[in-house]
Parts: sequence; C-alpha cells; structure tokens
Amino acid sequence: MTSNLDIQVSSLAAGFSIGFGILTVWEAVKQTRRNRNPLRSTYIYMLWGEIVANLAILIVGYLWIDGHFGDSPTVLLLFFILFFWVFEIQLLMQIIINRIAVIAERQDTIWKLKYGTAIIITAINVAVFCIFIPSHLVPPVSQLYVDINKYWDRTSKCLILLVDATLNYYFSRTVRKRLVEQHGLVKYAPLAKFNDKLMVLSVLMDVMLICLMSLPNSIVFVQFHPVAYMVKLNIEMSMATLITRVARDAGIRDEENDASLSYSNNRSQVGRSNIHHSHNDAVLMNTYHTTTVEGRGSEEDFEGMNNMNGIHRRVDVRIESISNSETASNHELDKVGGRSFDRVEDEISLTNHPGHPRRA
Repeated sequence: MTSNLDIQVSSLAAGFSIGFGILTVWEAVKQTRRNRNPLRSTYIYMLWGEIVANLAILIVGYLWIDGHFGDSPTVLLLFFILFFWVFEIQLLMQIIINRIAVIAERQDTIWKLKYGTAIIITAINVAVFCIFIPSHLVPPVSQLYVDINKYWDRTSKCLILLVDATLNYYFSRTVRKRLVEQHGLVKYAPLAKFNDKLMVLSVLMDVMLICLMSLPNSIVFVQFHPVAYMVKLNIEMSMATLITRVARDAGIRDEENDASLSYSNNRSQVGRSNIHHSHNDAVLMNTYHTTTVEGRGSEEDFEGMNNMNGIHRRVDVRIESISNSETASNHELDKVGGRSFDRVEDEISLTNHPGHPRRA
C-alpha cells in the first residue's frame, strides 16, 4: 500500500531527475550538434538511448506509484520496467567502453571488453527477469522467489557496481601506463585524476541504489534509478568533452593550419636537413619533420578517433626553398640558439620511446 511518505519521496526523486535531466539533455544536444555526422555516430545513439530509457522508467514509475496501474502490479508493468532498465544498464556500460576505445592500443582488447561486458550484464539481466517478476506479483508465484529476490536483488546491484568500477579503473590505468608513463604525455595525467574522482561519484550512485532497496515500498526504489543513471550519464559526457579537449590541446592541428602549412605551438620539430645547389643563385631546401599526437573527429565524435586507433603519432614533412641571403641569416640564428633543431612539448617521447610494437 502506497503511503503519503512514499509519494513525497518519489516526487522528490522525480523532481531531481527532471531538473538534472534538463541539464543532461542540453549537454547531449550540444554534443550532437558538434558531431560531424551524428546519424552515423554510435556514441550519439547510445547517448540518446540512455536518456530515453531513464525518461521511460521515470514516467512508468511515477504512474505506478500514483495508482494508475491499480493496487497490484501486473506482469506487463514489471516487464516494461525491467525492459527499460536493461537498456539503461547496457548502454551506460558501452558508453564507458567507447571512452576506453579512444585511448586503447589494441583493437582486440576493445572487442573483448565490449562483448565480455555485454555477456556479463546480459546474464545478470536474465536472472533479474526470472526472479524479480514472480516475486513482485500479488500474490507472489512462490515464497521461494521472494526469499531469493531478497538476496539476489542486492547481489545484482553489487555486480553491476563492480563492472562499472572495473571499467573506470581500467581507463585510468591505461591513461597512466600508456600515455603518461610509456609515452611521457604528462598532459594526460589530470585526465586520469579527474576520472578517479568521477569514478567515486559513480560508485556512490550505485551504493545509494543498494541502500534504497531496504525501503519497504519497492516502487520508491524504482524512482531513484533515473536519478542515479542521469548522474552517471552526465559523468560520461563530461569525460567525453575532457578527452577530446586534452587531445586537441596536446598538439592537434586545426584545419586552417593545415591549409596554410603553418605550425601549431604544440608541435615538436625533430629534424631539419639542408640541400645546396652549386650555382650562384642556388637555393636552400629545408626539410622539416614534425611529430604530434593526434585525435581525429569532432569534439564529441569518438568514432573518428577509434577508427584511427585513438590518440596516435603523426609525422608531417614540409619542404621549402630559401635564398642564399636568407640561408646566412638562418645559419647565424642556429648558432645563437646553440642547436640546429628544437625539442618542445612532451609529445616527443612518442618518437624516442614508441613502446613495444603492436601485434598483428
């Protein structure tokens, strides 16, 4: 039986979901508009799918507690709540894996994470379907289902928490081991620290759901699912923005620089060679080799970077001719500088220490 306190608590959860959901939807709209080709972006589809699943659970749960479906839940009502819950869980996990794919080194690792996580979560979903529906019918199919659900419901939430925390930990570890330690890209160290802080918040959302399962009315617990997963989705969108922003700041050349053949301040000049002609009006041919770290795609389009193996090395070569008079002045500048080439920024380690060769 629904009490006034249950309705008040559910209304509080619904209000927070709507308020925080507006901010989440607005951020999703901005990321969709910034995407170069949103209709072909898997990330965009998962993003809006997660929003729709949360909205559906919010509406169905509120109608349930308001008495629109009668005093006792039906099989169809419980089925649709679990149906949207499945998409809520699965899409969020795949969004996290999609973030890992940006900085992962091997494609087969990404496939293992995608399908391994999908299989584990699907097994949990199937078990919840088989236990949750019979135990919440009035009267229940059997008291045995009620007793099993009492422990399995919390266990399933703990397993989902572990999967979420493991994926976030793997992301932080990959950033630190591959980008920071192996390649010396210290600019990505704050990315791992920021992810650690958000991982704590994400885990606390799962802990909140586990604690709310002790409420006497299970309908109230359903209303807090959109709250937790709207927060989790907002975390993922924040990480998406930060990853692409850091990748660009680490040395990605914009389209205007590509057209004008000019260089960004973040580029690392690693080589320069001179070629002379023997006649009087000879020219000097300067060859410049530059190494940068690059991430393709628009700001929120992970697929562009995934298809290009994420954050990777790129070597650009430019050849230009300089007259003899300019050659002398350039030679003097090299003497003043005390070197014939410059090494700037920490991306140079990608050339000096490329790490272990990738396996086929």
